[in-house]
Amino acid sequence: MESKKLFGFLEFLKKSITIMSKNGTLMAIVTSIYIIIASLFFVLNISTAKPMIYEFSTKAMLLPSLDPRSLVFAQVLNTILSDFKTFLGIELAFFLALLVIALISQTAIVLLIGAAYKEEKITHVDLILRVPQPLVRMFITSFHVTLLRVGFLYIGFFSVMVPTIMVSGYNKIVSKMILWGLVVLVVGLYLYFSVVWVLSLVVSVLEDCSGIEALGKAGRLVKGRKLGGFLLNLILNLLSYVFSHLSSKMIVVNVKQFELTQVLYLFFLMGFLCSLVMFEFQAYTVLYFKCKKNHGEEIELQGSVEYSKIPRIPLVDEDLP
Repeated sequence: MESKKLFGFLEFLKKSITIMSKNGTLMAIVTSIYIIIASLFFVLNISTAKPMIYEFSTKAMLLPSLDPRSLVFAQVLNTILSDFKTFLGIELAFFLALLVIALISQTAIVLLIGAAYKEEKITHVDLILRVPQPLVRMFITSFHVTLLRVGFLYIGFFSVMVPTIMVSGYNKIVSKMILWGLVVLVVGLYLYFSVVWVLSLVVSVLEDCSGIEALGKAGRLVKGRKLGGFLLNLILNLLSYVFSHLSSKMIVVNVKQFELTQVLYLFFLMGFLCSLVMFEFQAYTVLYFKCKKNHGEEIELQGSVEYSKIPRIPLVDEDLP
């Protein structure tokens, strides 16, 4: 049974990769635009934020040496608050820009994979015309998914910290084992629940539903196939963690080199992470159609069983001459 499930997961990955060849030009264009724009915005954000943080941090370090009742103290404090508000405004602008770019790209990719799965050719004009309505539904569903993720992480944080603090006064080895055990449990549950959360985004694009309705539909569809989604989440998150960790090490090692080197590392890091996100939505779109097919077969089977139980009632009295 386990080998059958593993083989099914490998077939699912193979299908997710091979389907990219259909409508491949548009998929490559959408993915490239998303990767380039998102990476540029990320690098610009880092480049803008670093000097601003350094500036108001330097000013903040001056405050303890100043007289709180002096005019200089008030001026420095007002400057720090003004710089901080500017910093928050810039960060919010970058965040909203990245969010819009990500939602548009993800919606387009889901539509392209959906068309490819149905053996349907789609032009760039058709794609542009199809995006707006699913994009609105995608935004609504992503808002609900974000609330669920934040709530889960909040509960998960306290679920890890409270038991760890309670046993911290005892054996350090035991407390560390409990800490890592709880972390693995929380991360595993997060990846497991993410199957429904990500699939709901695909559902909101391909069907006329959003928000809680899309989450409910995704939960019903994915029954019996959560293992494939969980393994996909695990692989993608491990890849992103390993690549991010290696990139951060390389940046630290080359910190004395020309700043362009660090910019290139950040650009390729963001590009790699964006590629994983796009593949995730491609794979989840394939998972959506596989779930639909399974449920369609079940409905047909149930329908035939129900039909066989209906007694034959003649429309005309057969005993009449």
